[in-house]
Amino acid sequence: MTTTSRPRGNILMVTLIMIVMISAFVLAAMNVTGHTARLTDRSRDYAAAQSAAEGAVEYGFGIWKTRIAARNRAITTAEAGTALGAPALPGFIYADALEDGPLKIDGLDEYGAPVANPVAVTVSLASYPGWAGRSYTYRARAKVQMATGGYDFRVGVQRQFQYSEVPLFQAMFFFEDNLEFYRPAEIIVGGLVHTNATAYLSGSDAGSLTFQDQVSYVTAYTATADPPFSDQWSGWVANSELPPIYTQGETSQLHQVPRMEPLGNEPSAAINTTDANPNNDGMHELIEPPNAGYADPPEFAKRRMFNKAGIRININSGTVTVTGQNGVTLTGTQQTQLAAALTAKTTIYDQREGKNVDVTSLDVGQFGSALSAAGVSNFNNVLYINDTTPVGGATPNPSAVRLINGGVLPTGGLTVASENAVYIQGDYNTGTVGTNSNAVPANGLGNPDNTASPVVPGYTSQPSAVIGDAVMLLSNNWQDANSSIDLTARTATSTTFNTAIVSGFMPSGYQPASGAQYGYSGGAINFPRFLENWGGQYCTYYGSMV
Repeated sequence: MTTTSRPRGNILMVTLIMIVMISAFVLAAMNVTGHTARLTDRSRDYAAAQSAAEGAVEYGFGIWKTRIAARNRAITTAEAGTALGAPALPGFIYADALEDGPLKIDGLDEYGAPVANPVAVTVSLASYPGWAGRSYTYRARAKVQMATGGYDFRVGVQRQFQYSEVPLFQAMFFFEDNLEFYRPAEIIVGGLVHTNATAYLSGSDAGSLTFQDQVSYVTAYTATADPPFSDQWSGWVANSELPPIYTQGETSQLHQVPRMEPLGNEPSAAINTTDANPNNDGMHELIEPPNAGYADPPEFAKRRMFNKAGIRININSGTVTVTGQNGVTLTGTQQTQLAAALTAKTTIYDQREGKNVDVTSLDVGQFGSALSAAGVSNFNNVLYINDTTPVGGATPNPSAVRLINGGVLPTGGLTVASENAVYIQGDYNTGTVGTNSNAVPANGLGNPDNTASPVVPGYTSQPSAVIGDAVMLLSNNWQDANSSIDLTARTATSTTFNTAIVSGFMPSGYQPASGAQYGYSGGAINFPRFLENWGGQYCTYYGSMV
């Protein structure tokens, strides 16, 4: 018998080695799978934390937008970042509180550093040649981490956003309706010009109408065709127009552009003439006090000059009431001192209106002195003045306000707003004191080239605006006693006005709700109105007409 021996031990050894190797592979695969799962979990948690932080920043952006809209202006860091009330984030907490809270909003300077008051950066507007805007930058920040368990990481998110505004007062003329310069006397326009409708721009002889800056229109432009209703003007000569002079060339200065919303979209969208609320009937609301018996839509409330003013003066028959608003508190003595800047009513005949007008005059110089002498604090340089005397019976004449002795304005400037018509008599914001109007170079030398200085040497013109239902300019030589006599006896002398004007305007062909259609309005050369013979004299206007 033959016996055969098998190598069982070797086979067992190979089997054991294979089992060990398979086990190692399984363990390695388990480690890789576990590590991948942990990475996935960590990535998912990180993404969730990032989303939570982004949500907090988005919340902050919403608060910032609301506060900007409420004030209708750029806001300070304190106004933007106080009492934000950071939202709860389920599963997460805010990590490393940022200075004064878990959610932070800062105003930034031009280099991106946090500051108390964000710094305006001038930006050009590609769609509107020559126009510039002011851009303010803000930054919102938040940092979060997981509330319990999970991974030890923190996720911070920050976002920058901007508020931009385009000042209307950078334009010499800004018209909502058609802009008409139809065969004017010699006129040189040195600033931006814009109309949201059609521009009718023509001269009557070579050099009579000159534009030195950018001119823009929305609907159409014509320089050699009669504007609507021009035949109703006494000086009309059919087809006698000549194109204006563009000092840099028409192709460089004249542009068709998109419409500009002068006050943003909100007021236009809020106008409603069909409901019972009298506080939303049109842009005239901006110069009217709100009717207390009805809701005042926020789109108008935050823009009303009545609401913005630091001091209000109301005239009703023989009673003058002076009140402080918006942080201005006036004592009885201060009220009396400010009221003393008003003169008694006088009646003048407005030849353009064809009626007598009862005028209350505000001595601007005396008003400024009273502010200083009375120690009025926190005045924001906005004055609202209106005459609410009922018209009819013993007082049949409409009421108006007149600004006199306005050569020197209060430090920091002055905005005067009224729902009434406003007359500006004599040099305004020029440094003129008393009757020495010839000290203003534009008056003493005349200003045929539009280059003479509009201020007395050494005087710095102050920020200024006059806002009213209508605004009329009266020269240094105006005399109330001559208001009703022939134009030849109402002779102007050269006078300079340094102020912005915001006013209503009657476009040619306006059709009121009732009554006959209006004819030729006089165009931009009738805005503002003149009541004197300016032949051989110069009216120098340095400002913005809106």
